[in-house]
Amino acid sequence: MSSAGRRISEVTKGHGATCGSMFIDLNLGNLLIKKFGKQGTKFPKDIIPGLVDKFAYELKPIFDGDEDLNLALLRNDCFDNLENPGSIGINGNGSYMRLKASELKKVVFDPVVKKVLALIQEQLDSAKSCQAIFMVGGFGASAYLLKCVKQEFGGVVRIISSPHKPEMAVVCGAVYAGLNPELVTARVTRRCYGIGVMSPFNEGIDPISLKVHTTDGAKCRTRFSTFVRKGQKVEMDECVSHRYNVINDPCTFGSYGLTIYSIDGEPRRYYTDPGVSMLARIPFPSPFKSSDPVGHKVYINVKMYFGLSEIRAEGIIQGNKYCTTLRFD
Repeated sequence: MSSAGRRISEVTKGHGATCGSMFIDLNLGNLLIKKFGKQGTKFPKDIIPGLVDKFAYELKPIFDGDEDLNLALLRNDCFDNLENPGSIGINGNGSYMRLKASELKKVVFDPVVKKVLALIQEQLDSAKSCQAIFMVGGFGASAYLLKCVKQEFGGVVRIISSPHKPEMAVVCGAVYAGLNPELVTARVTRRCYGIGVMSPFNEGIDPISLKVHTTDGAKCRTRFSTFVRKGQKVEMDECVSHRYNVINDPCTFGSYGLTIYSIDGEPRRYYTDPGVSMLARIPFPSPFKSSDPVGHKVYINVKMYFGLSEIRAEGIIQGNKYCTTLRFD
């Protein structure tokens, strides 16, 4: 973050895992099903989900890992005939269920919290320097999560905090960024991006099945030409440009255009390799006149502009521009 006008620059790629607030609710639901056992199979279908909702809204944010919690039971006859309700923490008049802090930590919270801590550690290892951690989103409201993050990273990160309404912070940030697009000055790419090309054939490396004889020598089909790598920092609306030649050759007759690919990982040598996804194709008409001899070359400038949420790709050949817009993952 820059102090000049409050500009934000992404310094490492974002990533995630199955460790959001919803998984706390799933764990709590499974715990309740286990506690009620066979008796719970006779409950109306909305009882367990209703108890999970009450826990999510009333107890989950305030759980600190130390204090037991009292989960208010829904008004329903299904709780009146339970055998030995005290054994599962239900009080004498059946108004609430006592949930022990140790059990909540072990079964409900810690399986998710450990994943969050691992993700934070990966981010810190990648970014090298971090001055603050802000807990946002639904799970960001958890007092226990905040406590665990402070215990784990308080010695290396100066500020670890949660806003007043963390569940609203993501939406507020999205709106603020939409109203002030200049706020974000750089992003880190989540994927590798490039185009398909024909490159000089490399004996001993490229398979003979990809070899094509042209007037410009032996070429290798299906090569991948990298524009940006995964994890690379790009400025807002930064233009990455490469120049290629197009040859008037029988092997290319009738197949002119740009094909854009992405890879969730390191660049591949060929765009036909596993893990390479085609994003778009930009066709353009033949740049050659009928009078142009075989072997005649024209040049095409291929540009990719990396914006806040979109990539604009364009090819400029003989003064004509052909373009498309893609989502920036």
